[in-house]
Amino acid sequence: MRRKSQLARTAWVLPMAGLGILVGLLLLSWDPRPVTDTSFDQSENGLWLGHRWFTGFGVRDAQPVTRENTEDLIQTFANRGIRYAFVHVGPVRPDGTIEDQPGPLLRQVMAQTPEVVWLAWLGARVEQLSLASSSFQTGLAQTIQSLQEAGFQGVHFDFEPLKDNHPGYLDVLESVRSQFGNDFLISQATPRAGPFGVSLEPFNGSFWSKSFYRETMERSDQTVVMAYDTGLDFTKGYVAFVKHQTQLIGQWACSVENHQFLIGVPSYEDVPIYSDPRVENLHTAALGVRSALEENPRSDCFSGIAIYAYWVTDPSEWATLEESWTFPGQNTD
Repeated sequence: MRRKSQLARTAWVLPMAGLGILVGLLLLSWDPRPVTDTSFDQSENGLWLGHRWFTGFGVRDAQPVTRENTEDLIQTFANRGIRYAFVHVGPVRPDGTIEDQPGPLLRQVMAQTPEVVWLAWLGARVEQLSLASSSFQTGLAQTIQSLQEAGFQGVHFDFEPLKDNHPGYLDVLESVRSQFGNDFLISQATPRAGPFGVSLEPFNGSFWSKSFYRETMERSDQTVVMAYDTGLDFTKGYVAFVKHQTQLIGQWACSVENHQFLIGVPSYEDVPIYSDPRVENLHTAALGVRSALEENPRSDCFSGIAIYAYWVTDPSEWATLEESWTFPGQNTD
């Protein structure tokens, strides 16, 4: 009887071990990276800029932005194919207002970069305000009016943590469109798309559904998905994640007339709780975007990548981006 039991266990264990080995071999051979060196750069990339470009003064040291700083930024726009500049203008307060006013530097840089679309980056912690509040929306409209008068060609919303079907968000988009017209660009920084377009509790604060994404896209002009802070600890997994995000957002954006999308990619290294910079970086993110576009170029609605953020991107990272995104497969030295 004992002998039969041992044989039964052996008969069960050996196939399972073989299956485990097979799965392991498949994972080792699986490669989500692009198979060609095709470049999808169209010089329509985005770049998140810090608050000092709004006021003209450093946030921590209150020192004025120098001429050298300004020249470096303008060169970055020209050399990195930056079309969209998301300038942090401040967190929105519960009454829809912001604390600071634009300084003269902003106008000067705008005048020197007519090819760049300047968008006012308006963030907020939604736990501290109500997007559905009429007083908030009224104050927000007044704020946006002043930003438009300062030279901004549109607004870039970054409300966090914004849940799937968050109350009031669609109303905000509709209100801005109604008051500022079709020529005023409405851009949104968005959470990740749920796997295969599905968003379930308790993850709907991190992943949006296909239906909510489509609704926001129908009320805006541009979507920039924040394809980072995944917590993944292996490179293939992150490349596959970015590829899947690019595929989903591309599919939905292209189904909405005149909607454009960008993929937000990380250049920071200071949030180990959310991401490992050895896994999530400009190189691996670019691989994921290129792999998705290799299968479906999305030339009708894809603009480019958006780098987060200018203030933490060093020369070596710009070089990496050039090799991985702008001129993949080429030695640019």
